[in-house]
Amino acid sequence: MFFRNRKNNTENKHFEPHVIEKANTVYKKTKMSNFGLKLSYFYSHLPMWKLITITVVTAVFFGVISVFFVKNVGIYNFGLAAFGQAIARLITVKIAGKVSPGISNAIDQLVFWIAYIILSIPIFILGYKKIGKLFGHLTVIFLVVSSVVSFSIGFIDGANEVYLIGDFGNNDVKALIKDIANNNKDVTDSVKDSLLKLTPYIPLNWKEGGNIIALTIIAIGYGVILAWIFALIQIIGGTAGVTGIIGEWYSNKTQKSFGSISGYLNIAIIIISVAVGSWLPGSLFIQTIKSYVTEDVRAALSEQSKATLDLWAAKAWSFEFYLSPNFVATFITNIAYIMVLNKVYPKFKLVKIEVFSHKFSLLEEKITNDRKIVIKLTSFIAKSATTEEETHVLKTVTLFRQVPRVLKKIRQYDPEAFVAISEVSSIDGFIYLPTEKF
Repeated sequence: MFFRNRKNNTENKHFEPHVIEKANTVYKKTKMSNFGLKLSYFYSHLPMWKLITITVVTAVFFGVISVFFVKNVGIYNFGLAAFGQAIARLITVKIAGKVSPGISNAIDQLVFWIAYIILSIPIFILGYKKIGKLFGHLTVIFLVVSSVVSFSIGFIDGANEVYLIGDFGNNDVKALIKDIANNNKDVTDSVKDSLLKLTPYIPLNWKEGGNIIALTIIAIGYGVILAWIFALIQIIGGTAGVTGIIGEWYSNKTQKSFGSISGYLNIAIIIISVAVGSWLPGSLFIQTIKSYVTEDVRAALSEQSKATLDLWAAKAWSFEFYLSPNFVATFITNIAYIMVLNKVYPKFKLVKIEVFSHKFSLLEEKITNDRKIVIKLTSFIAKSATTEEETHVLKTVTLFRQVPRVLKKIRQYDPEAFVAISEVSSIDGFIYLPTEKF
């Protein structure tokens, strides 16, 4: 609403008082601005060296957290990385006790991280052909750097057993293996060490309340961090995963939310990868432990070891073993990822912008002729109910990502303009969308 200064109306027609008193209440003119596009700086045009630097730094960070938030705690990877994780677990379980712990770890790290890159090659080609060269280049750089970082950390002594909170090493199973080794001469130190390294392959028991809480906290934290990483790499023109390539292509084709598409792909992959990478190798690992327990060995085991053996022997190959806390935590990660990513990377979110300004003609001209803004403006006259003073309103519907540019242009020519921004839930018509990063 617009007020006149009745004393100095002739001097300044559009002067507005900073304080208004009504019904014993004082109203103070206050500047408000609660619009916020996350990571808005990265939507601007950046030189190639900056794009590569951002990609490499983010990839290094992602490579580190992938070890301590995913691999070590038993949360399952997303995308094709989940299949690399599953294959690595299957192979290491099958060779447990047959090779040295060092060789077993090398095979695990190689398959877990490097095989992921090899599996991704067909999807890389799709990204180059269907989305663009910049997208393909940044995606390859990100995936290669992050995988090499994670692969390298895996060879640091003790790094695979570091937990930020909680303990996901299944200490009861470790105690069982040590008890078996003490009572079975066929279990050499090398075999024992190999088996001890694989205890995290057995998911958490639902009775481990403290560790489940810790796992849930890590799952939510990882989902949030993953969403910000994906958003950043998507904004600068690449993607942080194979599902991101498919999600970006399908999102561009259908104008649907990238976060939701990526999340749904992850859910389908998780259902399969948990069966291949947790239920199957976990059950096989329990079978391997049982194979070292003869009647004489069982008789020599402690009561605690017998209880642990019987517990996991009963759970192996069961549906309960599939629906483990680790499985649920991975779904929680995906939910957090979808929710946050849709907020920080609203790729096709539409908003309605209304601009109340006396300089409507100037604003309309500047916005329409801006080389980076492509929107259609509608103008109409509004009248104040108290002063009958007329003002003009500019209205448009555009992408949420365009708003910072529109606001910057408005403030450049009319700092006093009032701008209202509201979300558009659905439309039926045509709108201009960028075909590539803008």
